Amino acid sequence: MHGLPPGTIQIDPHATPSTVRVFAYGPQQLEEKTLDNLDSLKPLLEKFPVTWVDVMGLGNAEVIQKLGQIFGLHPLALEDSVNTHQRAKAEEYGEILFITARMISGPPLVTEQLSLFLGKRFIVTFQGDIDGDSLESVRQRIRKGGTRLRTAGADYLLYELLDAVVDGYFPVMERLVEELDHLDTEDETQHGWSLDAGHRIRSELMVMKRAIWPHRDMLQSLLRIEHASLSAETRIFLRDCADHVFQIIDIVEVSRETCSEIRDLHYSRLSYRTNEIMRTLTVLSTLFLPMTFIAGVYGMNFDRMPELHWEWGYPFSWAVMLLTGGSFLMFSWRRGYLTPDRIQKQPPSPASDQHSPEATSRDRRPL
Repeated sequence: MHGLPPGTIQIDPHATPSTVRVFAYGPQQLEEKTLDNLDSLKPLLEKFPVTWVDVMGLGNAEVIQKLGQIFGLHPLALEDSVNTHQRAKAEEYGEILFITARMISGPPLVTEQLSLFLGKRFIVTFQGDIDGDSLESVRQRIRKGGTRLRTAGADYLLYELLDAVVDGYFPVMERLVEELDHLDTEDETQHGWSLDAGHRIRSELMVMKRAIWPHRDMLQSLLRIEHASLSAETRIFLRDCADHVFQIIDIVEVSRETCSEIRDLHYSRLSYRTNEIMRTLTVLSTLFLPMTFIAGVYGMNFDRMPELHWEWGYPFSWAVMLLTGGSFLMFSWRRGYLTPDRIQKQPPSPASDQHSPEATSRDRRPL
């Protein structure tokens, strides 16, 4: 914050009040509850192999500072947790790993910061107040029991949380790809490509790119960090999570290129229709130009015009005008000026399959 000492926790006055929910578990035991008194955390930390403190809402500075004292969280990391405009990153603070990630939801497309603190036997997470976060599947697996999550350590829970965040991008990406494919195949007789829809999709793809791109660097940092709280086995799973991030980045890039190509095609069609209209107007103007010339000649007010008092002058002028117009129509028809070309839609190329909804789906690994 500007003008404040480093590490100062500045709470947004519009932030949601903090709710602290705890999942303390082992292979056979699970205790889930919402805490009103944070002092009850210490017995849980001593009793269970893994404790996950899930803080929803960032409106209580006292709660955040108290958690920082209990778990030994660095003030600079806590400051980044409440300033929810951080990019995805991973940093070491002694025995604690501090990670930030961005969850996504929509429509309308919005992102939310998730801050994670990893210790030897615990994880503390902070997030805002977006309803329906990406972590509910992890909570369900903890409640289920008999899974790898219940028998592994806190570092594996970190992987599960990050993987759930990344998984949250796939449904949003599939929706955007489906809308993009709909625009790509939209009947041009229905006024072709919608500029508003195309601009919205392109803007949402840009939001996704800004949100997902830093996750690549964050996960690569986790793979490089030699930290006591992060086991070699968990790094293998984090590497798989990084592969999923690369997959999303590739789909976003292909979709953005496709969006640009469809937009260019739309502008080409607009230009083509404008040229067709101009060609029609040009043909009509040229058709009447000789007729106008003949009518102008015989419309001049001169007494000594050769055909002025001729009995067949009027039919003769009409015959010349019709003959001239008919000759020009025949010439235009022979040259194809009266037969507009049609833009033929090409069948989708195999390359377009790489951003189809099926391509964005991935097989779920067994638990």
